[in-house]
Amino acid sequence: MEKISIQQLMKLYLDTMDKCGVYLLNESDQVIAHHIFEEFDTGVISFLHINSLQALYDAGWITNEVVCKSSALRTLVMELQQGKEWNIYAVRHSPSWRKVLELADEIKKDNTWDTFI
Repeated sequence: MEKISIQQLMKLYLDTMDKCGVYLLNESDQVIAHHIFEEFDTGVISFLHINSLQALYDAGWITNEVVCKSSALRTLVMELQQGKEWNIYAVRHSPSWRKVLELADEIKKDNTWDTFI
């Protein structure tokens, strides 16, 4: 298997983060389903994994704070995957999902990576 470059890893991380946020509450059920349950879900597994985050941190592309928040976000999402709130209604109404959406926005606000891409 071919190893992806740090630049590609960063792009995939950013793409993952772009699929989650409070903005989704204003979107259709179809957009939420696609962004959260297809795109974000897949990215959380790979690009918010500690090994990916560590590689981005080691390359100087994300801060330790972003690593910690991204790791916490991954944990929250993986917990939701195992429960009864893995659905569009819960994304719109659950306090657990609100925490996920707000944390994603917080991480994006903390970014220092605009100059790298």
